[in-house]
Parts: sequence; C-alpha cells; structure tokens
Amino acid sequence: MGNKAKTFNQNSEISFDEEHWQKINFNTASFERNFNNGKVNYRNMELEKQRAFNLSNKSLLNLEKLLVDFETHFKEHGGEVLWARDSDDACDLILKLLISEKARKVVRSHSTIIDEIGLNDFLQKKNIDLVESNVSRYVLQVSGMKSYHPLSPAIHLSKEEMNDVLTRGFKLKADSTPKQMVNFVRHQVGEAAKDAEVCLTGANFLLSEEGGVVLTENEGNILKSTSKSKTHIVVAGIAKVIRSMHELSLLLPLLSSHATGQSMAAINSITFGPASNSEGPERMVVILLDNGRSDLLTHEKQRKMMSCIHCGACVSVCPVYKNIGGYAYDSSYVGPMGSVMTPLMHGLKEYEYLTSACSVCGRCADICPVKIPLNDLILENRHLVATKKVGDAKLEAMFKLMIWHCKNRKRLDSPLFIKKVELKRFLNPAWGERRTLPEFAPKSFSQWWKEQKV
Repeated sequence: MGNKAKTFNQNSEISFDEEHWQKINFNTASFERNFNNGKVNYRNMELEKQRAFNLSNKSLLNLEKLLVDFETHFKEHGGEVLWARDSDDACDLILKLLISEKARKVVRSHSTIIDEIGLNDFLQKKNIDLVESNVSRYVLQVSGMKSYHPLSPAIHLSKEEMNDVLTRGFKLKADSTPKQMVNFVRHQVGEAAKDAEVCLTGANFLLSEEGGVVLTENEGNILKSTSKSKTHIVVAGIAKVIRSMHELSLLLPLLSSHATGQSMAAINSITFGPASNSEGPERMVVILLDNGRSDLLTHEKQRKMMSCIHCGACVSVCPVYKNIGGYAYDSSYVGPMGSVMTPLMHGLKEYEYLTSACSVCGRCADICPVKIPLNDLILENRHLVATKKVGDAKLEAMFKLMIWHCKNRKRLDSPLFIKKVELKRFLNPAWGERRTLPEFAPKSFSQWWKEQKV
C-alpha cells in the first residue's frame, strides 16, 4: 500500500465522526432539494442532457481545431494565450506575468483548476499576497483550511464554526447571524482586494468561434475584481472549449440547475479580451492547461470525463463522499469525478486507491447533466488497476491465497486454527480495524455433510 493510500485510509476515519456526517448530509440534502425544485423548469430534462452529451462529445472530437481557433480569435481581440504542460509550467507562467506587472497582491476567484496547480502555496513561497474573493474560501483561507467541495468550499463547517473562525481572526461578535457574517466577509474581501494589481480566475467555458471566456457566479466577486485589476489572468483546462456562444443556451441552464437549483446563475459574463476603455483590465491572458488531460484523452472510454462541466452534482449525491468528506481524496477533484480523473491524469499507480472509493450505486451517472457514465468509468479504472497490476500487492496476494484454498477440498478442510491464523495474518490488515473478522464454523461443510449422512 502506497503512502497516499495509507493517508486515504487515515483520513477516511472521519466517516465515524457523527457530527461530521450530520453536517455533510444536511448540506448535501439542501442541494438535492434545490435541484428537485429546479427540475420543474424543464419539460424534458433527459432530452436536454442527451443534447449536452452529444454537444460535448462533438467538442472533444474537434478539440485540437477548437483550441487553435480560440487562440486565433482571442488574440484578435487583444488578448494573450499561453500554453502550460503541467502545474509547474502554469505556476511559472503566472509568476512571470506577476513579475512583469510588478504585482505584490493578487485576488483570485473560486476555481478548482487554480487549486489543481497548487497556486496558493506557490505564491505564498514567493511572498506574494493572495486574497480569496469567494466568501467561503476567504473563511477557509483565514483558518488555514482547503476547499472541501467543488461548489461549496466550506460545506463541512457549521455556521457556529465559521463564526468562531471570524471571531478569532477579526473583531466580529460571537453571536453573528449568517447574513452578518457574509456582509462582514464581503467588506473584508473588498478592502483586501481593492489595491490588487492582478485578478486570477478559472473559466466555465471557452468560446472557439468568438474567442470569449465565459464566467458564471452568484456573488459578483469576479466582475468586481476584474473591473478593478490591471491584469486579468485566466487558467482553463484544454477541454473547456466549446464551439460557439449558441451552445451556452443549453449548457448554462444545465450547469446552474445542477449546481444550485437555479434556472440561471445570478451573474453570467463573457469576456473577449482586455477592456477597450478604462472600465476593466488593460491586459488579459488565458493560460491553457494540459496537466494530464492529454493522457486522459487517450483512453477511449474514460475520455468522456473531459465533457464534465464541473457542476458538482455527482459529489453532492455520492454516498462515499458524504461519509469520508473532501480531504480524504487528497486531490483537488473529489467524489466520483475525482475517482475517474485523478488516477488517469496524475498517475494510476499513485492514485489507484481512488478506484475503490465508489459503491457503484449509479447516482452520479443518473444526475450528471452531460450524461457521463461515471460508475462505468470507475469500473474501467478498476479494470486498468487489475490488468496493469498497480494495486495493493498484499491484497492481491491475499486473493491468490483464497483462490488457492478454494481450489482444493483438503485445503478447505484444513484444521480450524490454521484457518484462523491465515485469516488474521492476511485478511485482517485489508479488512480494517473498524470491522470484526468473520468467525469460521467449527466444522467445514463437507465434514458436516459426512456426519449427517452417517
């Protein structure tokens, strides 16, 4: 068992914390209620999801052309496009841009891809001040914690815990209401970000024909930050590109309904480059990130995962996530989406344990807005782990021992104490400390049968 697998098992112990379980399930239940309420806006949601699936797959098949066209058209608007092979490459490009702008303070939006490249820690080492513009993420930054959920970063914290963080970090009264806390944090973010020279965001979609960057939000922090910053840097995965603006009429409502239950997010904007007047950034740079996505695209079946629009719905309905939480995955992508993407993007041998973080209940596939068969793709990953023999060697040896026993009647009828020793030595480490090993019957079935016949 690798170090990451051991860490996964240790972090998964939180599933036995009843308070944690109640908080996660309460918040994810709110998502499901909102989603069910939002479904009434659709006459036939399954048909729309099928259309989105077809559209996304068509974009993947023409990915190379769409990316080149996006770069061409975005540059025509005065923007810049850079290509990053991996996380280190992306961080180095961002650092060079910050140095060229003489920026000592950066404001960033809530974006999983920025977490993916580890930018917060990278900039901290370079003594560059980074301010989170998202309310939940700002609280997490103050407390030194990382995001727990792709859409609701602080889903694991109760309002009392968030109040405690703000009370210790700032002069906020201990019995503040959620509305008072949100207003306080928004004021703090505004004050901290008003003199930031650079704004960093992700991208919901990239428009190939128009050369535009689509950003959707509910808090309004992205527009506020980009309008005040001199430079706007966008980090986007290469699979974010779609053909044109016309496809947004299908994708944006599906994204909003599956993320928050809304018919549309509060604020949706399309940016085509630097501002043509004084209202907005003077410079805009899009960094197109690979970071293992090309490797994922080589898998004929699992490449469907690149159609993901990152609504977070699969995470919110996943029974495994609801128990072990977001930190156990040790990845910026959690839940079913992380169990498919992370091993193929960042190393099957290192992250093979994620292929086991699934009950194969199928709820993720049922709710996915672009009909990605997530449970089937996790099974494909398990098949890869087995065929490439990158799984836990001890577990594999245990199964071989069991097969060896079951193929021979005499071995099955071996003395009881030998069976108990083998069970305790080989099966117990994989069985886990929280479960009791099953007891062998005093006599085997064949022994019992012979006695009955007599």
